[in-house]
Amino acid sequence: MANEITMTGRLRVANGSLCNHDSGTRAISITQNTAAPARTGGTQTIGTAAAGEALDIGDLTTNGCAFFRNCNATQFVEIGIQHGGTFYPLVRLNAGESFPCRLAQGITPYARANTADVILEADIYDD
Repeated sequence: MANEITMTGRLRVANGSLCNHDSGTRAISITQNTAAPARTGGTQTIGTAAAGEALDIGDLTTNGCAFFRNCNATQFVEIGIQHGGTFYPLVRLNAGESFPCRLAQGITPYARANTADVILEADIYDD
């Protein structure tokens, strides 16, 4: 089979005379090359540890497409990597926000909450 995964995105800014932009809706189709285990997902409590917390990727062998959602009503969460015990954030999800992306191969994603624990929903698929 081919094109088993579809990711859709759009960025629209309407801020009066300051900035108006619409990227339009873009959809891409992605072929999933790995048969099993294919997916890991669910929710994970993310704390505020300075070094972040490794996300549970289960038995996945190759990072592929991912979808993250911050389930907290007030706190933000950052997603990134850890190197040498230092957390490097790349993505910030404010309360209720979500983010689809493709993960780099060979890394373990980490997350860190702002000032209180958050529940992070993560669905990660093998590539």
